Amino acid sequence: HFAAWKAAGESMTDPSKYALNNINGTIKLLTFMEKSGTKKFIFSSSAAVYGSPKYLPVDEKHPLHPENYYGYTKLAIEENLKWFETLKGFRFAALRYFNAAGYDPKGRVRGLERTPANLLPIIMEAAVGMRKDFEVFGTDYETPDGSCVRDYIHVTDLAKAHVLSLEYLDSEKKSLTVNLGSETGYSVLEVIRLAEEVVGKPIPHKISGRRAGDPAKLLASSAMARELLQWKPEFSEAKTLLKTMWEVYQNPA
Repeated sequence: HFAAWKAAGESMTDPSKYALNNINGTIKLLTFMEKSGTKKFIFSSSAAVYGSPKYLPVDEKHPLHPENYYGYTKLAIEENLKWFETLKGFRFAALRYFNAAGYDPKGRVRGLERTPANLLPIIMEAAVGMRKDFEVFGTDYETPDGSCVRDYIHVTDLAKAHVLSLEYLDSEKKSLTVNLGSETGYSVLEVIRLAEEVVGKPIPHKISGRRAGDPAKLLASSAMARELLQWKPEFSEAKTLLKTMWEVYQNPA
């Protein structure tokens, strides 16, 4: 179940939109699944359920304290899945994505994201001239270069985790909740530098002040996914990920 509104900022100004689509929509889906006798559910959750990290890397035992309404909707759905497991016999896999990005390395999906709010597609839009420039929010954090550090995970690695999760639900007959991240952090300025190496030219950007709600660092522990699913990312090294994006942004569908 991938479908959801996902802009954290918008969720804080229009929570009803997010409640009706993300939470209510999922409950309706679960209801129809029960009626049809289908009770295995793979859910696209998010690291947003954790809020600002209390420690790094963030593992599944980390306190759950979402700091935006989008993150709350993901947590609310996870809690509902637990109730549907208890009351209705569902089995589920809640997969907490960190920063998902990238394109299919085989080029089978080439559509561009509409009005992106995430760093990597914004960088690509600036690289091909779809936008004049973009902002880097804060360079005074306690990180090596002062910009925020994030954990990026390639969509192909996520897709593999979904297949493995379904196999787990079939073989183990129980639910699971796991983080999916690369366990490697890249700063905003580092990602820009790597992107410039990939595209072969400077990418216009400007430095702005900090943005409210941005933690300095966010890094996953994916040890549980490795242990339970025998999963490991193969395409999530930053430059590899950026190359799959650049290929598409040069020649979109």
